[in-house]
Amino acid sequence: MDVTAMMTSRKVAQLVFGAETPEEIKREEGYLAQLRYKGTGPKFFKEGNKIMYPVRELNEWVEARITSRTRSLEEAGR
Repeated sequence: MDVTAMMTSRKVAQLVFGAETPEEIKREEGYLAQLRYKGTGPKFFKEGNKIMYPVRELNEWVEARITSRTRSLEEAGR
């Protein structure tokens, strides 16, 4: 694994979610923590209390969520 191609939760909040202010960054870091707990977020590496996201895994996670509609046909009852 290329450790130079890793991102912290803070950097993910800024680059992936567009967080700019400290409040936005903290909110998005909390969202990432929820995703980690649920097992639905991007794969990550943990060293002590530091969470690192491999850039390749982030790219794959984002690509898998690209869609052209806001909800599925199943959710719409069709």
